Amino acid sequence: MSTIQYTEKERNTRVRKNQFAAGKGGMAGYAKKSQPAKRMNDYLDLNDDALVRYPNPSIGVVVPTLMNPFFPKMLSGIAETARIQGYYTEVFNAAQDGGDWTNLAARFAQGRQQGLILAAPKVTEKIVRLLAETEPMPYVLTDQADDVPGALRVAVDDTTGGGLVVDHLVGLGHQRFAIVCPPQLPFNMAARYRGYLDALGRHGIPRNAVTYVSAPLTREAGQAAAARIVKLPGITAIITINDDLAIGVLKGLHELGKRIPHDYSVVGYDNTDLSNYVTPELTTVNQPVMDLGHAVADCLLAKIERREPAVPATLPVELVVRASSGRAKLA
Repeated sequence: MSTIQYTEKERNTRVRKNQFAAGKGGMAGYAKKSQPAKRMNDYLDLNDDALVRYPNPSIGVVVPTLMNPFFPKMLSGIAETARIQGYYTEVFNAAQDGGDWTNLAARFAQGRQQGLILAAPKVTEKIVRLLAETEPMPYVLTDQADDVPGALRVAVDDTTGGGLVVDHLVGLGHQRFAIVCPPQLPFNMAARYRGYLDALGRHGIPRNAVTYVSAPLTREAGQAAAARIVKLPGITAIITINDDLAIGVLKGLHELGKRIPHDYSVVGYDNTDLSNYVTPELTTVNQPVMDLGHAVADCLLAKIERREPAVPATLPVELVVRASSGRAKLA
């Protein structure tokens, strides 16, 4: 079995060359020293000419971040399907780009990628427009990608998922809610939010019984949001737009001496691996993340090979009830 080995200087050079912008992180998945080449197929970065060249084509995936555990799992599904069909996967981390869209598009147009999966907000339209001006290639939208009229998208049924959260909490007797999410929602999270509001209306919950708490999509922001929520009168249920926020809220509430779910019920969204390892274990909505990765890769590869993509209907979700949600306490 062949291996790729780098000196310390070579590895440092690769990291610098592959950074998506100034700062740490860069693109995901540079080769580790002595890692077998055949094990690097999932996240092989081919942008460095010093690398051993492989004959296989690649597909590019643009994600908003690699810090949220949702995206590595989705990438695993994409890479699994791509590898079976003879393609490598290259990952582009939009959070590290810094707005240099021209450079980004130029890298896509180098001919190494045969197509793109776009899963990041705020960059989708720019990338599509710049690609059209350079060298057009097939692309598919998914997850947080902005809406592009007429573009092929593989999506999860987030509107139904939002409704499941509210149905569960109302069924436990909750009547006053805090919803924690950022002020600007990407495509998929906007669908979740609509699901929350539609279900609240269906249950006759008035709008003034719901308080919106603004927070970016991080655990630290969720932790800070908890301090604001405990000052709100009457709130018994906290809905967060993703699991990272929910985990932060749980930590913040614990630090403030609150008991979950006695004082507050907390429900997240995504069913990331961490949701089952916090205390109490997190009630959340499970997305079929690996299936999403498989489906979007299948659609892109069909477009690359000029076959008709078998676009699935919105993928189903399910509520996973754990210990962080319980009956509303009596007033």
